[in-house]
Order: sequence, then structure tokens, then C-alpha cells
Amino acid sequence: MGWGKYFSRTQYCALLAGIFWLPVIQAQAQNVPDVPGDDIFGFTSPTDIGNPGDKAFGNENDGRFGKRSGSYNALNTKYEFSRTLTESWWIAGSLFGSYNHAFQVPGLDNVNRTAFDGLSFEIEHRILKRSAGNPFAISLSVEPRWGRVDGTAGQMSNFYNATFKLFTDAVVVPDKLFWGANLQFAPQTAQDISMRNHWVDSSSTLASMALTAQLSQKFFLGVEARYLSAFDGAWLNRNIGNAFYFGPTFLWRITDKIVFNATFQPQLFGHASGSPDRNLDLENFERAQYRVKLSVMF
Repeated sequence: MGWGKYFSRTQYCALLAGIFWLPVIQAQAQNVPDVPGDDIFGFTSPTDIGNPGDKAFGNENDGRFGKRSGSYNALNTKYEFSRTLTESWWIAGSLFGSYNHAFQVPGLDNVNRTAFDGLSFEIEHRILKRSAGNPFAISLSVEPRWGRVDGTAGQMSNFYNATFKLFTDAVVVPDKLFWGANLQFAPQTAQDISMRNHWVDSSSTLASMALTAQLSQKFFLGVEARYLSAFDGAWLNRNIGNAFYFGPTFLWRITDKIVFNATFQPQLFGHASGSPDRNLDLENFERAQYRVKLSVMF
């Protein structure tokens, strides 16, 4: 007996089409787990850029302290205003303030200064969305910046840089455990603090990875590892130092629109070209770095 005894030609074609498209329909119907869009990873940024029309304000405070000897503290404050343009594009404009304190630190002049530290603009594009067959999402961004204060010495020095960023993240266990990683490259040109008419090129890289657990709807707790490198020349010409940081991360959703996150990370090991026998790089980096950030959605 043939199929024609039970099905008309139209029904037969509809049956074949249904069998062919069933996996696609099922995949689209699946609720694909996603990584929360807040800063659940500490310094490491997630790929989520929000929904079209979303607007937000962020107050980000990145601190650093500790050199080989003497007293050293530095704090960069970023005031960021952002907007999600489409499902794939996000923009932000920021202004910066800085605080620098150094006393009897070898190689640095004593300084105790608070100053306005320039502006930046950032644009981010999500190039790969998560799906039923792909657990990873990827975003790219670039952030050009003008600054007025040397980040290490705390002396007045105009500089221009651009940070190129790659973000990726994935759901390890839905609603419980999340993974994220970032890569960054930042070429820079800056005034020499001792000769303001002379400009010096440098560059830096950053690789980070974080794992965060969702304890409840309001709280996330995790760990983050970061590897920072400094170079002479704008294109990674000569490596002059590296530092590895590791520490806990914490996020608190105060309300649906207000989020607080923090991380504290000591330098566990490092190496500076100028101090080959030292275990830490305290010439280009610090003993510990931390971040405290408050975000508000409008």
C-alpha cells in the first residue's frame, strides 16, 4: 500500500516540510539561557548591551596602591553615560577624574593631587549572539580617550590612546554559574612629564577571565584572574613588565535599576625588565588593584 492511500499530495508535502523544519522550530522555541547583563565579573565585561532604547549612568572607581617602598595610592573615577541604539550597537560617553598620592616612592616625585582627567567615547557591537547551538556570545568595542594626568606618576601630562576590546561569555550552569573573558590592546602617545614638548609612545595588553555564581536574584559571587603587560612603543615593540592579579568579585542588585559591584585583586606574581630578580612588577604596576562601581538604569 502506498502513502497515497492515506494522504493527499498537499498533505504529504506538508508532512515532509514539517519533518524538515521541526528541528529548527524546536531550536527557536527553546529558551536559550543567557548571561546577566550587569557587571557580574568584576573588571571583566559581559557581552550584553541591553535592549534598544536603554539608557544608563555608571560611576566606576578603579583604585591601585602599593609600590616597592614609600606610600602610593591612585584612583581613577569614570562617569559614564550610555545608550543602547539597537540590538547590536551600544555607545557611551565618559568623563574622568583622578587622585594620585606618592610619598618617598623611588623613581617618583612626591605628589598629592586631585584633577580632571579627560574624556572618552566608546562604541560596542555584538557580533555573535548566543543560540541553542552556540553557547558563546562575542562583542567588540573601541574606546578612544584623551587624558591629562600620567597614570603612574600623577603628574600633568596630556595623552591620547584607544583601547580595542573583545568580550566573550557563556552560561556554565543556567541561572547558577557564568563564565566571561576579555582581551584588550591599547596603544598610547603621551607627553614626557619632564619635557612636555616631547611625546613618548607606549602600549599595553590585558587578558582576563572570570567565573561567577548566582547566589540569589540579588547577589553574585565569583573570582577573576587578569594578566597585564606593558610595552615600549605603540605596537608592543618591547615588553617592559607583566603582572598577574587574582581576587574575588561581588555584585549586588539593589533594585531592578540600581546595581553595585566590587572586586579586590592583589598582584600574585609579575616581572619587570628593570628588576629581573624581583617576584613582582612594582615598577609598571601596583601591589593591589580594586574596583567599586554603581550603575543606574533610566
